[in-house]
Amino acid sequence: MGKTHEVEFVKEDVTLEVPENKSILDAAEEMGMSPPYRCRRGICGVCCAKLLDGGDVDQSEGMFLSESEKDEGYVLTCIGKPCSDLKLETESSP
Repeated sequence: MGKTHEVEFVKEDVTLEVPENKSILDAAEEMGMSPPYRCRRGICGVCCAKLLDGGDVDQSEGMFLSESEKDEGYVLTCIGKPCSDLKLETESSP
């Protein structure tokens, strides 16, 4: 089994263990959460969340966010895979 990271959904007061090879959205749904999404391909932005406490997310497959938006801490949960522990605020957009 691969490495996992804690992903905290601040508004929902839920913390999940998410494997590095799994999207944040997929892990949340498997645990019974219903975060917003539409495309599942990183092109629409409906699943956008904001990193609140640093952290690193692999979202190389996404096309919706600009590099500056990523630098500001925005994450697409549908394609974003955690590379460290994270704190997220869902339903945030740039």
